[in-house]
Amino acid sequence: MKYAFIRTMLMAGLWAFWITEAYTGLESLITLIVLSALSIALFFLVPLMKIPQISYMLQLLLVMVGTIITHYTPLIMWAVVFLIHMEAAVTLRRDQFRQSLFATAAFLIVVAIYSYPITDYEIWIIVFFFLFSTYKVNEDRLESKEQRKLYEQLLGEYRNLKRLQYVTEQHSKAEERTRIARDIHDSVGHKLTALLMQIEMLSIQNGKEGYRDLKRLAVDSLEETREAVRTLKDGELSGIQSVLQLVRKLESESHIQIQLTTRQGILSSRFTNEQNVALYRSIQEGVTNAMRHAHVREIRVTLGKTAQGHASLVIVNNVKDPVPFKPGFGLTNMRERLEKIGGRLDVQQTDREFSLTISFPIEEA
Repeated sequence: MKYAFIRTMLMAGLWAFWITEAYTGLESLITLIVLSALSIALFFLVPLMKIPQISYMLQLLLVMVGTIITHYTPLIMWAVVFLIHMEAAVTLRRDQFRQSLFATAAFLIVVAIYSYPITDYEIWIIVFFFLFSTYKVNEDRLESKEQRKLYEQLLGEYRNLKRLQYVTEQHSKAEERTRIARDIHDSVGHKLTALLMQIEMLSIQNGKEGYRDLKRLAVDSLEETREAVRTLKDGELSGIQSVLQLVRKLESESHIQIQLTTRQGILSSRFTNEQNVALYRSIQEGVTNAMRHAHVREIRVTLGKTAQGHASLVIVNNVKDPVPFKPGFGLTNMRERLEKIGGRLDVQQTDREFSLTISFPIEEA
């Protein structure tokens, strides 16, 4: 907004200088004031127009009318044209700018023929250099924008791969813990149980006093083995724990701020493995979607329970430049994953906010 105000004031200042130099009477003064007001209004309203190149062409037409009416071509007029065309070079797309470029070239050729001798090669060199330089400015700006977009896409893919690698490592660790726990339970646990039975039989046959210490040692060993198995099985992060770890990871990797809010009842809920995956992936995709499309650095995530006892997840981010919403591959996958567990995904977009609301029934693990 500050930049728009500065460039509009600059345009107004150039028109004011032109009016003070070119007017010859009251009639020409009024005409130039009207033309300048229309030009400044068009210049200011360019960001709001669906076809912005038309605005720049109309501004050139107003400058031409002012030149014809006053029969005068001051240097300040060239400055006005330069500002109009340079603004077009740094704001328009390639196809839009080419239309504006042709219009500006035609205008400058007409003015040059009207105001200067046809053999004055210097003016033609200046016109050509000016048009070529603005063309290069537009091309360089668009190329830089495309490179930045490609960089952001590659960065997003890199972050997704890092998260996928992290999730894969966590799953591998969880599977390894489960395998070790099962092996301990099936091998050591069963053997200790058999040892206890043998000690009990020997104590019955030969008297309990001699085997009391052995039995206590075997019982303690079996209990420690069971505790180790439980610890290994509980080592896998699930539910809210995995959400907290994901939030920390997203904040550290992507340099964003995630405001996580939990409602009453959700912290004590336990989810099945499929629900854990759905919740984890939903937050991951929702935050990634906000960073990729809205280019924001602050995201609000709310976890809670609905009145029906369903898990509820709401992801909200501000919108800078709202565009019509079209569900992409990520949101489509999220919806399908939620539907498999009886859940749903609702998407809402306003001029200021974009929100994802997710809910699914809780089946205690």
